[in-house]
Amino acid sequence: MVLGVWLIASWMLFMIVVGIAFFVWGWRSGQFRDVEASKRTMLEDREPEPWPRRAAGRRTAGGGGTT
Repeated sequence: MVLGVWLIASWMLFMIVVGIAFFVWGWRSGQFRDVEASKRTMLEDREPEPWPRRAAGRRTAGGGGTT
């Protein structure tokens, strides 16, 4: 019984420390600056960039590609 309480308490403490570490990482890397920018860029009306072309002579994963 006592071991179970220690395991749960240590797991909770570990998860709190991980959560704080992720929050500090996000804050320092600028994840919380200008949170509205993603909405604006999503609604921009511009053509998407084309997919990169495969090198000539390579087959596709399915085996039905051209050589």
